[in-house]
This record gives sequence, C-alpha cells and structure tokens, in this order.
Amino acid sequence: MTAPARWETGSSFPLILPAADDDRSGPAEPWHRYGSGRQALLALLTFGRDVLGWRTAHLPTYFCPPVAEAVATVLPVHRYPCGPGGGAAPSGLGRTDAVLAVSFFGERPVVPEGDPAVVVDATHDPLAPWLPDVGADYVVASLRKTLPLPDGGALWSPAGRPLPAEPTLGNVHRAAAGDVLAAMCLKSAYLGGTDVDKQQFLALYAEGEEALTSTAVSAMSSYSAQVLPLLPVARHRRHRIENAHRLADRLTGLPGLTARAHPFGVVLELDSPGRREELRAGLIRRQVYPAVLWSLTEGQAPADQVDFSRRMLFLHTDARYDAEDMRRTAEIVREQSAARPALRPAPLPPPPFGAIPAAAGRPVSIGSGDQP
Repeated sequence: MTAPARWETGSSFPLILPAADDDRSGPAEPWHRYGSGRQALLALLTFGRDVLGWRTAHLPTYFCPPVAEAVATVLPVHRYPCGPGGGAAPSGLGRTDAVLAVSFFGERPVVPEGDPAVVVDATHDPLAPWLPDVGADYVVASLRKTLPLPDGGALWSPAGRPLPAEPTLGNVHRAAAGDVLAAMCLKSAYLGGTDVDKQQFLALYAEGEEALTSTAVSAMSSYSAQVLPLLPVARHRRHRIENAHRLADRLTGLPGLTARAHPFGVVLELDSPGRREELRAGLIRRQVYPAVLWSLTEGQAPADQVDFSRRMLFLHTDARYDAEDMRRTAEIVREQSAARPALRPAPLPPPPFGAIPAAAGRPVSIGSGDQP
C-alpha cells in the first residue's frame, strides 16, 4: 500500500505480485513471447522479409520514432498519413507489402483492404475485444505498458499465419530485465514507506529501459514468463477502463483543455504547447507523472500531428489506482489548470476510429470541446 506522503500516479510500474485469489485470466491466445514489443515486431518483419517475401513496411506517420527507426533496419519504410485524429489506410498494395496498423490509445485501428499483410500493434490494449475480427494477419504488443512486468512482448496470428521460431533468452536482455525488476522492487518498497533513495531506482529503471531498446531479439525474461499466466489480465483491463472514465468525468469545465477516456487511459489535449508544458511541470511537482505519446518533430509527421503531439498529455489509469486516486489526480489537474485562461478553444477532433460506444464511455468535452 502506498504511504500517504509518497502518493503518486504515472511512470513505471512498481512490483505487483499476483495474489492467491486472482482470477488467473492470463492470455488465451497462443502468444509467442519476446523481450519487448519492439523485438516481436522486428522478428516478424525479418521473418516476413526472409520467408514470406515482404519488401516494404508501411507505418503510420503518427508513431514512436525510435521504433520506426528500428523497423528501417529490416525493411524499407513507407509512411502513410494516419494518427489518433484519423487517417486512411494505404491502398493498392500487394503481397510484398506489410502494413502496421496502430491501435492508438486502445481504439480500433484503420486497416487496409486487399492483399498486404496486416500487422496490428495492440500495445495499448492487448486484450481488445475487436482484435479477432479486425482483419489482422498478425498482432504485436508490448506487454509492460499495461501489465506490471519488467519486460515482455507478444506476437500472434489470429488468422493462423506462420510465425517465426520463438527466440532464446539472451544474456544482455536478461541483465536489462533484471535491472528493471530490481527498480520495480525498490519502487514498491519506496511507495510503501521504506527508506529507499528514489534516485537509486530511477537510475536502475533508466539503465534497464535503455538496454531494452536493443534491436537484438530475445525471449522474455524468466520472471515475466512465469508471472504472465498468473496475472488477472482481464480484471486489470476492466479496472483501467473504469478508472479512465472516472478520471475523465471529473475533468470538465476547465479552460483550454479537453480530456477523452480511452481503453489505455486518459488523453489530455491542451490549447497550446506552452500550456501543455506548464501543466506538465505542475503535475510533476504534485507527483502526477504524465507521458507524451509521442514527441514528434517537423519532417516526421504532418503538421497537424506534430502540433497534436506538442499539446497532448497521457494520464495513466491502470490497476495500480483506485477511485480515490483518480479523484485526487483530477483535483490536481484542475488546480494546475485553473490559474490560466484559455488562449484559444481546444478543438474536439473527430471520434477515433472504432471509438468505444457511449454506454462504455463517451468523449468528454472540457471547455469548448475535445496518442505511446
């Protein structure tokens, strides 16, 4: 349990062990397990190039830049204009093309028609109910974005397509996952009130995270492989979505800010990059650690997507937190947002493709309207 003086939300998971009475709703799909989602994607693309005849990888323009760079080491990359605000899948492609369709914040992605291989990145919601019928040949996901694991990625084929052989655990990856696991243990002790130096576990997280960006393909660490089947993943998903709506429902009426609940969490859109940076700094001072998904620059994406990336913040709502945590987070966001008048209305973008129905959660308009 988090000590009152050490309350926080966001950032990396602490150690959370499965309980004896958990529902054991581990993944039902025959997942091939990798050290990270990036490794799973690279293994698939290498297999596609060498065995299936893939010649080009098509990536959305709104996408994690380091992963896009890693993909380019395997296949030539073509970018198509698509992001959280919408877009169109590439057309006129054939069997030598592989299209990565990204589920932004857990929403249903746009997928192409025709003959290309369709690879869905389901990192933001690996158990999304639409996955079996979205038309994916393959699905990849980073598991440690939604589950308390030090490492882990998954690859599977809902369509029964051939998969690359599962990798072995590499020593470099084993050490990297060990650093992250050690950091998770120390963070758990810190949040529980133990006399732990926060900078010590932050340094371990940083070292481990840097090593996990390697393009060398490895199996998942022994710890994650053993714990994954024991986690109540379906309950974690429900809890995350419920928290997202709890938080978004409390963030109404603020100037120059909109919030939308997604299966992955809550996305805030500010009316200017300056306001975003002010809010970000203010939240961090109050131990609310938002994420930016992702930091894009001119030339990496269309101007509207670069602008959105500079005005957005992501708030975590995962199973670490209860309703009181969401109330407290909303209170801090409101306090940090209320002091400054809006510069311009924050526009409400078109509903995301495959948006969850109103019964499950509606877009929340703040003021004049509304990534990973």
